[in-house]
Amino acid sequence: MAVSEDAPTNEQQNRRLTFHTWCCILLTTVSAMLMGYDVGIMSSAILFITEELKLSTLKQEVIVGSLNLVAAVGAIAAGFFANRFGRRDTLGFAAFVFFVGAVILAAAPGFSLLMVGRVLTGIGVGFAMMIAPLYSAEISPARVRGFLVSFTEIFVDVGILLGYVVGFVFQFLDPSYNWRLMLGVGALPAIILAYGTIFILPESPRWLVMHGRHEDAMKVLEITVCAEDDKETQRRLVEIIEANEAEQSNHSSGGFTWSKLRFSYMKDRLRSPSFCLLARMYVVALGVNFFQQAAGIEATVYYSPVVFKIAGVKSRLGMLGATMGVGLTKLAFVLVATFTLDKVGRKKLLILSSSGIILCLIIVMSTFVALKINVDPTKVMGGDRQVSLGSAVVIVVAICTYIAFFSMGWGPIAYVIASEVFPLSHRSKALGWSMFVNRAVSGTVALTFLSMAQAMTPAGAFGLFTAFTVLSILFVTLVVPETKGKTLEELGQGGGFAPLHNDNIELGGSPL
Repeated sequence: MAVSEDAPTNEQQNRRLTFHTWCCILLTTVSAMLMGYDVGIMSSAILFITEELKLSTLKQEVIVGSLNLVAAVGAIAAGFFANRFGRRDTLGFAAFVFFVGAVILAAAPGFSLLMVGRVLTGIGVGFAMMIAPLYSAEISPARVRGFLVSFTEIFVDVGILLGYVVGFVFQFLDPSYNWRLMLGVGALPAIILAYGTIFILPESPRWLVMHGRHEDAMKVLEITVCAEDDKETQRRLVEIIEANEAEQSNHSSGGFTWSKLRFSYMKDRLRSPSFCLLARMYVVALGVNFFQQAAGIEATVYYSPVVFKIAGVKSRLGMLGATMGVGLTKLAFVLVATFTLDKVGRKKLLILSSSGIILCLIIVMSTFVALKINVDPTKVMGGDRQVSLGSAVVIVVAICTYIAFFSMGWGPIAYVIASEVFPLSHRSKALGWSMFVNRAVSGTVALTFLSMAQAMTPAGAFGLFTAFTVLSILFVTLVVPETKGKTLEELGQGGGFAPLHNDNIELGGSPL
């Protein structure tokens, strides 16, 4: 079992967050801004793209949802890339691919080249969303790891808000090129990330240990996690080395032989405590990422202008106020989670988040039905709805409150938990699969929301999101462990999970 970090006080831990540590966290999580900006800007740009290119509903859904589906595949590739080439190079690759994609989007003359740009930006987003929480977790002290990893979600929300603002400002320009400027601005965060990767960011100390570069790992620990405390640096390095050696030893003893293809061996292997524990880790990480997106947040943010138009918000200023309200609410309440999840714990905030989401979605559904505005959204994109100001305010407030509850729980905590629960040799690949599920569900929701709302009505679509959120409470209560305050090495050896057997468990590198 890994050494506990209970000795240092909170004040000591806070002092350890050096300027260099903050630079690393902030630059890394700029990668999350790439996705956030795309979500925010596309809610405005898609209206002008549709008008100029005469897109059908299907093509609109493909443009909006394709990025996340491609990002899902990119996240899996990023997991293997990060293990082979390092966390820093993975970030650099993400920045380069997203930059190229943004430039192509801005210059695209038609739907086909527009899709090429979406594929490239999707790959960049997939790499970025996998590596940001992984890198942040690996250079963070245990007591404030949740606080620092949650900056991934903060920068997603900053990106969304910037997207809303840029979209509003540029909508007054000529429609023949305003959407090109909206999409082209996305290249700027990629440039910042590329600069930071080349000149500022060190490699992850845990990746360096995994590749036998112990002296380099000690230097990085000194300037990030341990704030130039030699004794603490040595203690942390020994802890990481011992955990890695235990994994490698178990992996070496579990190498392939033809005899292991026997049914009896496979049966024993599947029943082994180490395999069962690893399977539980995957269930937790994949599950929290599934339920995060099954709550429908992506559809709500992407299509908020459409939903607000159904609700009766007509003017440009009113639409700006409503969408800015969404962005500001999302950002403000993710800060609530950032400053409380290392004190309150992950599970309590997730259950509170789900409960609030359910209540708000019920209000939205009831209001749509009661006011008889539960209509096909594609029929109101170009028209107005006669809805009272009070009714419109109820829907806007309910949606913003829903987003608030999402942001104070599921928004950041899904990334935090998925980056914590795995041993080092599995962490990047497992996080890649977790982000695959996250982006695949997100893309599916965004890709099908208009069609679902046409077939089931908007209230029916929100009802489906409500049902999944109810299931998420059961999942968190019964399956998810509390990871607050434990080191990555403790969690990698099963700390936080209730033991299934009395066996001592050592997890190796055998893939699930």
